[in-house]
Amino acid sequence: MSKRTSDSKVKAPLSALAARRLRQQQQQQITAEPASGTGTPNDDSPVVTPGIEIAPTITRKSVPNSYPIDGQTTAGPSSKGSVAEIPGNQLGEKSDNLPRQLSNFTPTDDNYVYDSQNAEITVKLRRGESLVVQGEFRISVGSGSISICGAIVETSSSISVVAPASQALPVIECASKSKKRKVEKPPNRDGEYDAVFTIKSTRTGLSDLGKVCPRFDKIWKPPLTSTTTKLEGTESFTPILTSLQSTPILTVPPSWQSAITSLSSTKQSPKCIFIVGGKSVGKSTFGRYLLNNIVTSQTPSRTIIYLDVDPGQPSFTPPCALSLHRITRPIVTPSFATFGSTEVLRQHHIGYTSPREDPKYYLRCAADLIQEYRNLVQQLGEEHTLVVNTCGWIKGLGRELLQELVLICEPTDAVGLGDVDGVFAEILPTDKSIKKHLLEGAGSGASGNSNSNGVASGGAGGGGGGGGAQAFSPADLRTLQTVAYFHAVPKGTDADIAFDFDRHLTGMMPIVASYRGANKVIHGITVLDADVTADLAFTAINATVVSINLIKGDDKEHPILRYLEDVYGGDDNAAPFIASNQFDGTSGVLPAEGTEMIGLAIIRGVNEEKGQLQLLTPVSEAELNQRVEDGYKVVLSRGRDEMPVWLMWDWRGRGAEQRRRRGTGANGGGVDKAPYLDFVVGGEVAGKGAKEWKVRRNIMRRGQQRR
Repeated sequence: MSKRTSDSKVKAPLSALAARRLRQQQQQQITAEPASGTGTPNDDSPVVTPGIEIAPTITRKSVPNSYPIDGQTTAGPSSKGSVAEIPGNQLGEKSDNLPRQLSNFTPTDDNYVYDSQNAEITVKLRRGESLVVQGEFRISVGSGSISICGAIVETSSSISVVAPASQALPVIECASKSKKRKVEKPPNRDGEYDAVFTIKSTRTGLSDLGKVCPRFDKIWKPPLTSTTTKLEGTESFTPILTSLQSTPILTVPPSWQSAITSLSSTKQSPKCIFIVGGKSVGKSTFGRYLLNNIVTSQTPSRTIIYLDVDPGQPSFTPPCALSLHRITRPIVTPSFATFGSTEVLRQHHIGYTSPREDPKYYLRCAADLIQEYRNLVQQLGEEHTLVVNTCGWIKGLGRELLQELVLICEPTDAVGLGDVDGVFAEILPTDKSIKKHLLEGAGSGASGNSNSNGVASGGAGGGGGGGGAQAFSPADLRTLQTVAYFHAVPKGTDADIAFDFDRHLTGMMPIVASYRGANKVIHGITVLDADVTADLAFTAINATVVSINLIKGDDKEHPILRYLEDVYGGDDNAAPFIASNQFDGTSGVLPAEGTEMIGLAIIRGVNEEKGQLQLLTPVSEAELNQRVEDGYKVVLSRGRDEMPVWLMWDWRGRGAEQRRRRGTGANGGGVDKAPYLDFVVGGEVAGKGAKEWKVRRNIMRRGQQRR
């Protein structure tokens, strides 16, 4: 594939005088703080030591500087690894700051061993040292213990990590309870280390995400101007030591650590932990740290139940869903890479990224998930810690919903991030039955490096020619989560996951499901909260995201089954459209009780003559058939789930490169047309949807508006 140049930036030239002045300033910074390394480096080579940030020398050649290790300047590849600087912007971009140190770790021949044959490195850390690694990898601890994102990984244990630049990068450190283990002592060096572990390449397919969605094609690349440990280039990970770009790392305020330790204790068990906070204060990050600490801090490992009632940025499902999960192992992956990593106990599709559109149905779904948890406790005879992750709507109606959720969940502990004193005063009872934990938000304390999802929230690299920090909005992250969801594929057992981005959705074979006839699979079709007539039903759902919902066939009192019986009377040849205007909004047409979502699908096409729908979904055909054989009725429901254009358009397809070069669209030049899309040709767009759609809304009094 030809290299794309649309994201490239024009670099401003740097004069010889300016370059010399900048070089002198950097050399002064280096000489002002002399390093105390053990080796004797070359005179013109800076020394990398813990706690000192070194600026690379600016030259007129695009050749990376060589940093010494143990007194040896390494300019070429080494089987034991070396430190190398990734070239970039040495002439074009002037930096006012010295490199920021990301890893408090200096690799040597003793504490850093690179095995090119197995694509892995062995790292030995002492207390106080840390290492930041970007990419996909698996950590196996051979001695001592480490901590990463709140998880404690002990000797002979391992953990899988997915760390792209779309999120703040995780930090590997020695665990606080690690005991010093004496390893083989090299000559003339102290051989005691707190932790010894290996990092090995793993590939889930996520590194190919840019093949489908170019917006995220650089999230796996390290910062352009950074100091990294040199590898062969075939590994799926990159250890990063320093960076000139703004590269957020995942750290938490000190108050979080003490709160997590207290909440993870088994002295008061079981617990129901209710997490509250506004937008971008760290709710999801705190919840991830907490659940990782709970499942790894005790022996044997503990199980946690996670209730996610944030439909805008859920932790383990695509957007527009509320869900209940059983978690038995730590999870160090961003939200878009977690599909299949937990046991989904139950989930509901509310059809919106906020509870604002239908708060009544939102609360019904949350109450049903809590009841599922209590049924599980009664069935197993034991209780687990329940963590509740709420959305960031804490004002007005959002505060009233939080108050209702408190009554539903009956928490023992409430964690407030940011300024939530007033919120707690209104939503929590005054009898002090709930223990309060008021903590600073992630952006106000020691961790100003990430937002509520540990997302890289600033700096360069968003649209430039490299990795590092990239600014992504919540809408971007929902797009990323949706695209990844529809390209997820099952991989073995043990909750391992994989993704397939080599094939675009438009080139994948769909599942063909009948909605008419004696052997029909689809028993109902509805559009949430919209007045759509039966003759426009398939137009309304075609090329949209729908939820796949299950209803027990013997639940005769279910409103949908009653409606189908009353309207169609068992006529298998009728299209089973369910008009939502016959019910009380979405709350009546899809009641939470007796309804369960098992996944999402895209309606790829409709064959009304044969009575068939073409579905693109990560839910397997075998699972759907099994549910039908078990007596479940399948109902498809369209909400307001966002349809990313990348799921419908294969920008790499035949003629795509020619279109990019000519600046023309799929409707010009005789190239293939893309389904459901129109492209700009000669400055104009033709076809339906080409012009602005102006909608006039009737003015209503507040009492007339739907609540």
